[in-house]
Parts: sequence; structure tokens; C-alpha cells
Amino acid sequence: MNSKSFFGGVVISHEADAVARELIHELHIPKLHNLAFLLKINKCFDDHQALRLWLQRLLDDGQAHTDNLAQQARIQLISMIP
Repeated sequence: MNSKSFFGGVVISHEADAVARELIHELHIPKLHNLAFLLKINKCFDDHQALRLWLQRLLDDGQAHTDNLAQQARIQLISMIP
């Protein structure tokens, strides 16, 4: 079981947090409130929190594994952006 941590009001694994930081930097994701809707996360979360929760959900639901989380997330995020 991966260890989890509390970050900005959400509980996520260290892997999800690391990938979120990488994607936020790489894709220049601002801390707004637009991404939660696309990721199907409660809109009360800002984009950074929503991204972390979404990444954790990908891991928890078996849609990605720690070794390919960043790659799977990039593919899905890029397909969502018009």
C-alpha cells in the first residue's frame, strides 16, 4: 500500500503528488477552478487539488500504475484540452 499524505485539503499518495507537480510545471497549469469539471472532480477544488485527486483516482481504480501514471495522465489530459 502506498503511503498517503495530506496536501492542500486533499489526501493523496506521494506518487500522485509527484506526478501532479511534474504536470503542473510541464503543462503550466494555473491554480484556477476550471480543470475539476473536465476531470469530473468536485468543483470546490482548485485545479492543482483536482489534478492530484484525479491522479489518485487513476491509481486507486487501476486505470494507471505508479510506473506509467505520468504517461497515462498526459495522454488523457491532452485529449481533454481543445
